[in-house]
Amino acid sequence: MKRFLHIAVFALLAASCEIPFDLDQEGKPLIYVQAVAQNDSVTITPRYAAPVNGGAPQTLNNLDIRLLVNGQAAGLERLEGGRYRCKGSFEEGDRFDLSLKADGLEEVGGSTVLPHRPVVTDFAWKNVQVDTIHAVEVRMTLDRAPVEGEYYGIQISCETAVTYADGSDDAFTLPVTPGYVLSAADSGNMDLEDFMQVNYADGQLGGKAFAPITLLTQKQFDGTLYKFYLDSFDSNILDRLRQALPKELDNGSGLGGLDPNKIPVAITTIYTFTLSHLSTELFLYGKAMYQSNFDFLSNMGLTPANFTYTNVRGGLGMVGALSSATVGPVEIKKDWSYLLP
Repeated sequence: MKRFLHIAVFALLAASCEIPFDLDQEGKPLIYVQAVAQNDSVTITPRYAAPVNGGAPQTLNNLDIRLLVNGQAAGLERLEGGRYRCKGSFEEGDRFDLSLKADGLEEVGGSTVLPHRPVVTDFAWKNVQVDTIHAVEVRMTLDRAPVEGEYYGIQISCETAVTYADGSDDAFTLPVTPGYVLSAADSGNMDLEDFMQVNYADGQLGGKAFAPITLLTQKQFDGTLYKFYLDSFDSNILDRLRQALPKELDNGSGLGGLDPNKIPVAITTIYTFTLSHLSTELFLYGKAMYQSNFDFLSNMGLTPANFTYTNVRGGLGMVGALSSATVGPVEIKKDWSYLLP
């Protein structure tokens, strides 16, 4: 633990530098929009974006949203919270063009193309142990190797059922993040860019719901193979670091655990793995969102300031896409002997 923290602090100090820039205090309100196209829907979240000196946010009056799918107008339904959705069955290469207008604000627009859906040709797992670390090695093989400039993301859900010696039981479902470093001896190889995670749920990046998607580049693949660990050294460390973030950055995961007053006699874990191919726009926006979590370090002069990303013309936000494949539910029989009596 101490070794990793020392490495992390050294890396932050080494990266610190002074970057002078002017903050434009003059500005005008804009439309912010986040739109994500998936295999079965397009979800649009528009908001009023006030400038730094522009006072309180306002509503978007007489909002007009136009969505074209392959040049054809698509219908939208309004959801709770001022969001909109287009349902359909979309395929690789489908193009989405979005434009929004509102009273007193500049028209905004953005475009994206649905990437191909990943094809998982082989899935395997096994229990491994190094030192005191008990982990599960997972291997996912794709039908083709990712190339430079292709981006992916993975979300993992674990449903755990626990039976106790007194006959009672518990069941809970939690999101899980993949790890790459199995033991403390390998911790010097950790790179925070290997652990880029943002929340993604219901067609929207960010938000308060703890639903992490881990962003992947070609670096995390060995040809067609994507290998990672569950319950590994680095995933445990990163969970603790995440919980130690300033309160305003708390993800509100509410992660629970086994009841310390009861003795477990049986534990069952069932996992679902969702691997997504991300459009470049969605990946870059997610990466910028992840980096913004460390802006509190910039305020202390430890790292350069992080700036946002947008591909929205005339406004702010992101129009992007992802195409997903799911493996599971899969029961993974872990080695719980070190926990059970």
